[in-house]
Amino acid sequence: MHFTPVLLLAGVLGAAAHPSGHAHIHRDAHTKRDGPVHMKNVHKVIPKPTTTTEEPKATAVAAAAVASAKPSASSDSSSKYIAFCGSSGSSSKSKRVTYDQIMYTGNTGTSNGCPWNSNLLEVPNSIADKYDYVMKYTNVASETYQVVCGNKMGADGQLTGMFKVEGQQQLVFTLAPGETKTVVADTNTQGICAWAPNEVPLTEHGQFAGVWAEFDFGNESNKRWSGADCSSLVAQAYNMDVPGCKMSHNGIDSVILPGGKGTNAYTKGMEKLDGIGLNIAPGKTTIDVEVGYGAN
Repeated sequence: MHFTPVLLLAGVLGAAAHPSGHAHIHRDAHTKRDGPVHMKNVHKVIPKPTTTTEEPKATAVAAAAVASAKPSASSDSSSKYIAFCGSSGSSSKSKRVTYDQIMYTGNTGTSNGCPWNSNLLEVPNSIADKYDYVMKYTNVASETYQVVCGNKMGADGQLTGMFKVEGQQQLVFTLAPGETKTVVADTNTQGICAWAPNEVPLTEHGQFAGVWAEFDFGNESNKRWSGADCSSLVAQAYNMDVPGCKMSHNGIDSVILPGGKGTNAYTKGMEKLDGIGLNIAPGKTTIDVEVGYGAN
């Protein structure tokens, strides 16, 4: 499968958070903001990819991710720090590629021969404090949810990180009612976790829908500010179900209720707005995420 150049427009309806003032792909993507303006919208309906006999444009390293399953570390049996692939500490070398500020690529996990998306890990809850950038996902609903996490930028260097395509493997886990799991990100990571009851549905173009938790940790293009927001723009663009989402940091919330009404979050009609969600100063960050918020 290969994506036509028109996919470069994908940023305006579903390719992930650029909080912290960096261009969050949309109509105003050419303007870089100074200071913690937070998420510029990356939401747009995606044209259907063209299927060909061509190999995907992923690098050999990224393609290797298909064959290597991400280890799950959800049990609390160990207190030992789990390093990100290619990193001897809490951060790894990342590269930046710019295309009119739309195609900003931070850390996608592929440095030092590592597979795409290795910069996102599920780790035991007991070692969360050993990491700089942490998200604690708790299922507050009465049914099991599936969560799918991936980088904004795909293994092919385009805005395909939250599409189910050959050549890349998202981090996938389930949450039973009342269960909490911890996801950690390496520095300069821009990504998304989507969820829905039982299984995250796909749009007709193969993009993960449900509701999104967008995040941007330690953005090197904006003095390492971070940010996050809930977004239902993809699901609502396709008239699909919207589960509940709540992201919280230091008393500030981004909320979407089941069906798509939200506060300080991206919902239908907000595709062109900027500055929505959580703006987080540089430093260690923990975001509490309530999966299935408002469902009961």
